[in-house]
Amino acid sequence: MKIGFGARFRWIAALILILILFDSGGPASALAQTATPPVSKGSPTKVFFADCGHYLGDRLLVYWRTQGREQLLGCPISEEFIQDGMTFQYFSKARVEYHPENSGTAWEYSLGVIGTEIFNAMSPDERANPAYKKVESFDNTKDRSYFADTGHSISFGFKEFWTNNNGLFNFGLPISEEYPYKEGDKSYSAQDFERVRLIFNPSTGVVLANIGALGAKVNNVDLSPLIQDPLIPAYSPALWEHWIEVNLSTQTSFFYEGDTVVRKNLVTTGLPSHATPTGTFYILRRVYNEHMSGGSIGAGDYYDLSNVLYTQYFTNEGHALHYAWWRSTFGYTGSHGCVNMDLDTSFFAWNWLGVGSRVVIHY
Repeated sequence: MKIGFGARFRWIAALILILILFDSGGPASALAQTATPPVSKGSPTKVFFADCGHYLGDRLLVYWRTQGREQLLGCPISEEFIQDGMTFQYFSKARVEYHPENSGTAWEYSLGVIGTEIFNAMSPDERANPAYKKVESFDNTKDRSYFADTGHSISFGFKEFWTNNNGLFNFGLPISEEYPYKEGDKSYSAQDFERVRLIFNPSTGVVLANIGALGAKVNNVDLSPLIQDPLIPAYSPALWEHWIEVNLSTQTSFFYEGDTVVRKNLVTTGLPSHATPTGTFYILRRVYNEHMSGGSIGAGDYYDLSNVLYTQYFTNEGHALHYAWWRSTFGYTGSHGCVNMDLDTSFFAWNWLGVGSRVVIHY
């Protein structure tokens, strides 16, 4: 996952302006107000999940919002606990832990080893599953890897998912081989890891199984649902504004939910002769697949570009966020004033932002 998966689609009601726009530099739009990112509006620090009957707040809420949400962790199924200085909370798919002694390091937050705890609590009959029998070592290939520390291996789809999502850190080592698994009335292939259980079927791909409640059970954690305090809002992605900040000094974009950065990427902005304007702007209109042209034919500033995907205009002069298929590297100036992005970033921006979304640009 990065731990994290990215899913987060929200649109703001459409405001259509009939404009003739092109990718060029120009003076800052009249919409520009300030070069300093303003404080975002109303960011709750605690919310209630009605479907699960539990609260989530403060640092664990921030972690959940930036590290996969429902897709990775599921909803909270317990309240927050503190034990021996560690703060932890159970979710439907994992246990999230905050370790203050590791502040400032990669291990400040981690998923608890509930996969190992569940295995240790299994009955002899459950452990008799052939998947838990250690396998003979073998030479690693691109499709299969063996881990001597646990005596187990990962292969093909599970290996690809584990590798692509920093699996050693996020999920831990495999503690079983693949085996048939049922969750409700659905059948999957599954494999257990120290921190999670991964499941796969052709319609969903690889996801995390709902083993949080089982992990809580083996640790005697109370999962009784609570009643919502009317002063605490129910969780909704709409509680936090979606907006983007572009730092021209570092050529970096930051995507925000409220005051929390959920993603950052290198971009390419305007050359000094076509400077990207600074200030606070708002998305005016969006074009899924744009044709852009400008400059003088035969001159060095001429361009004529088709298939400019995910174009989101934020000034009346034609400045936009968009995919720049003609670039292979980012992180430097080079455009006619637009904010150029790679394909993955521009696609994320298209789904994260909408007409009316804030665009804050500054040095």
